[in-house]
Amino acid sequence: MRKFFMDLEFLCDEDFVYEDEIIALCLLAEDDHYELTSFVRPYVEAFEVSPYCTSLTGITREDLLSKPYFEDLYEMMIENTNDDDVIYVWGNVDLEAIYKNSIEIAGELEFNIVDFQDEFVAFCGLSFRPSLKKVYEVLTDDSELKHHDVRNDTVMLRTIYQIFNTDKKAVMRKVKGRLG
Repeated sequence: MRKFFMDLEFLCDEDFVYEDEIIALCLLAEDDHYELTSFVRPYVEAFEVSPYCTSLTGITREDLLSKPYFEDLYEMMIENTNDDDVIYVWGNVDLEAIYKNSIEIAGELEFNIVDFQDEFVAFCGLSFRPSLKKVYEVLTDDSELKHHDVRNDTVMLRTIYQIFNTDKKAVMRKVKGRLG
């Protein structure tokens, strides 16, 4: 069983995240043996990327015009993962987007996906769901990585997972002391 970490970015505006429109994907293996990072062209031909979305993610409409559709990247994900592999995401938005797209493309969920934020929150006894960046900063004291960059967010997730699984109790104390 191999472990992978994934993040997605979506079209958005100041009021709403359009969870049906994935615009960036990153899938990293725990041991760096595989990486898939790509912008994703929305299926809707007349899509727009709001100024807010561009300021948040750095992604423009022009960045997406010649990129593959999610379905093409999905096939690459299937080819490079096995049935017993686990893909970790941070939060239910990414989890639900993969689930929905997998159902639309294949008629079933073809990946073993885990919302690591759920496990992290439950173990640490938190009454809220902290952001990926906030947890990363607490555990690493690194505030340099840009949040909402699909690759950086995936690296943050992988780092949190690795630190957490090295010493869960120390992580819990640190998180509760600084976030709780």
